[in-house]
Amino acid sequence: MKFYNKNIEDVFEELKTSESGLSSKEAETRILKYGKNELEEKKKQSWFLKFLAQFNDLMIIILLIVAVFLVFYGVFVSHEYTDAIVIFVVVLINSIMGFIQEEKAEVTLNDLKKYSVSKCKVKRDGVIHIIDSSLIVPGDIVIYEAGDKVTSDARIISESNLSVDESALTGESLPVSKSSEVLEGKRIIQDRTNMLFCGSVITNGKATAVVVSTGMLSEIGLIAVSLNTPYAVPSPLETKIKELSKKITILIFFIILFIFIYGLINGYKILEILMLCVSLSVAAIPEGLPAVITITLSNGAAALFKKNTVVKQISAVETLGAVDIICSDKTGTITENKMKVVKTDLVDENMFELISVLCNDAVIGDEEIGDPTEISLLNYIGKTKIKGINDEYYRLIDAPFDSSRKMMSTFVSNDKNSYVLVKGSLENLLKRCNITDKEREEILKREKEMSDESLRVIGFAYKEVKKEIKSSKELLDNESDLIYVGICGMIDPPRKTVASSVLKCKKAGIKPIMITGDSLNTAISIAKNVGIIENSNEGILGSELDNYTDEELKSVITKYSVYARVTPEHKRRIVTVFQNMGKVVAMTGDGVNDAPAIKDAHVGIGMGITGTEVTKNVADVILLDDSFSTIVDAVEEGRRIYANIRNNIVYSLSSNFAEIFVVLISMIFGYNILLPIHILFIDLVTDSIPSICLSYEKSEKDIMNQNPRGLNKPMFTKFVWGEIVISSIIETIFVLVTYFISLKYFSSDVASTLALLSLVMQEIIYAFSCRNLKKYIFKEGIFSNKSFNIGISILLIIEALVFLTPIGNIINVVVVDIKAILLVILFNLLAFIIYEIAKVKVAKIFKD
Repeated sequence: MKFYNKNIEDVFEELKTSESGLSSKEAETRILKYGKNELEEKKKQSWFLKFLAQFNDLMIIILLIVAVFLVFYGVFVSHEYTDAIVIFVVVLINSIMGFIQEEKAEVTLNDLKKYSVSKCKVKRDGVIHIIDSSLIVPGDIVIYEAGDKVTSDARIISESNLSVDESALTGESLPVSKSSEVLEGKRIIQDRTNMLFCGSVITNGKATAVVVSTGMLSEIGLIAVSLNTPYAVPSPLETKIKELSKKITILIFFIILFIFIYGLINGYKILEILMLCVSLSVAAIPEGLPAVITITLSNGAAALFKKNTVVKQISAVETLGAVDIICSDKTGTITENKMKVVKTDLVDENMFELISVLCNDAVIGDEEIGDPTEISLLNYIGKTKIKGINDEYYRLIDAPFDSSRKMMSTFVSNDKNSYVLVKGSLENLLKRCNITDKEREEILKREKEMSDESLRVIGFAYKEVKKEIKSSKELLDNESDLIYVGICGMIDPPRKTVASSVLKCKKAGIKPIMITGDSLNTAISIAKNVGIIENSNEGILGSELDNYTDEELKSVITKYSVYARVTPEHKRRIVTVFQNMGKVVAMTGDGVNDAPAIKDAHVGIGMGITGTEVTKNVADVILLDDSFSTIVDAVEEGRRIYANIRNNIVYSLSSNFAEIFVVLISMIFGYNILLPIHILFIDLVTDSIPSICLSYEKSEKDIMNQNPRGLNKPMFTKFVWGEIVISSIIETIFVLVTYFISLKYFSSDVASTLALLSLVMQEIIYAFSCRNLKKYIFKEGIFSNKSFNIGISILLIIEALVFLTPIGNIINVVVVDIKAILLVILFNLLAFIIYEIAKVKVAKIFKD
């Protein structure tokens, strides 16, 4: 049996304690047994190990091997180290950039510790002490009052008008009434009304409780354990880049094998064969691609910041574009997180205003302080009327709300009249009103209409009294013969932009799901209102999920889009099951209870306004406005970034394939068209600048009318491979034609320089074409991307310095007659028309 199923005597017996508390000696013994009431720190990885992890990539390892070989070649043969230095610098820059992006403080557990306050009232040896909360042990008797934070999980012994804010742990938006009564059967955290949980806040009343678990064994501690696991879901982009690395590694292996066999058969020296292998390895690896991808993602993060989204985990930018399930919290994300009176049914409006203002403990001003229900009443009445009423009446005696009568009463008076004002549960209030059965039936009918709309209904009544009431007991005695005033219905309403965003989601093939700690009826009502569901049977209670195995859940989970009264474990399970079905899942939340599921999701989304520090630190991205609509905007931005990254990869690999073809043909026919330093120059300078500019390309107009690409769809489709192969062949042809024609009129060094110029021109021309791989760029506007235009202009200046000044000597470029350079440029411009025709044909043949 759980502690909430046991009476107080049995709890005392199991914990070997009493109402007088533990003895000081016993408490010291237990602190040794159970440890301090603290959350354990996760051992942090050193920055050095994090930096070394950046080199754990196949392409990086191959480049390092090539660089080491070039160092030895320089020492013993050529005494030239430029190529090796360039490769080492490239690898170092990529690693530093990756390290900076991944290096974020592991402060989640430290933030969890903030939920344990420093001091606590505890009864030991029959005397109340104030001690450090870390010294609390199971069996201690603790005392709380309004405003206190709960420091451990405890079973309530006694209470007075107790209500607790458990939203950080359960996600339930309103304070929960608590009692000491024994509960029967298995209960989820939200329904354990005789328990207090670490991290919650006492909003009203007082309580005495016995501590049942502390530290890592508390509910918040169990969440900390789950956050401490090393498992992290790789992003779709990370998965696909790893696949690309493997394919390039395999390609390099077979090319090197071919070169060795071909070289040995044709009598090449071993050193010549090794240098050819180096050239082809450098040609095959897109050295600048990792840096370009990081820069593209960073640009996406900057764009998202302008849309109220802060990106903490850089890979999440691209992953957002792959999302096909958005699991969203209700309160504050889909709704405004602010109760509002939306309907009234009143007999006496003036008395309704009087009761709403005077029978109310909330305060509104620069800050809104108090119970959300009472705050909503004050906001409905308005500050001007509130001031007038407060100026006219004196509030003299109160009988606070309690869980048995479920009402609040106030005695007020002015120079002319004195009233008992009452608000609360309509059922209890009507029993105290002078009304006929017919009137009661009509009132209850109107209440049901409001309840069916998931409104929280409150009743109002009053009584005029002639004599002064001097005590709360006397006030309670006057809660009879009341005059009925009316009812009001209130709700936390949906944000105005959510319905259109939900529709946008569905058009984009994304399934929006509401996961909440609130009641099923309320969740279904809000979900229908914003268009998440159409029928009530699309909602399910979290407890019902326990009836299914994970495999069984896979077959039914797609039927539901609303999950109510869920626990942290339910949230985590929903996310995991969808992931096991191959879905890319985004999970939002603001409370501690959301943290495990947010951590497990492909994209964890924290709330910037209402979110706890715990959730913010676990999340990959944070919404500055807590709005569901911002999530959808972020998904659209993610799709744009993915499209630009794919265009970049097509652009880079086309260049690499062309370089491979040129080097292989050089070897087979005995020429030396391109040097390794030429290839590095193309990859790191000529290709990188247009690639960075491509990251600023705007999204296609219909990007949110396309279905999510999902996890299973490869980045390298037949269309992508077709575009890479065709464009690289075109590049190769133009480079070879330029080289062999030049060789007829100039020396081999000049021909090699002009071949390099041809390849440079091809890369610049093809970059324009890659701005849109499926449509003619003329339709988009050839100069419509200002960032691209600026980048290309800078690149042209760099190329002019390389080919027209002695600077080119650094990469073995020789001075060439200006007429020859102009002829090569004019000849290579013809490629633009060919690229444009070819890409559209490829798009038609290979449907993406």
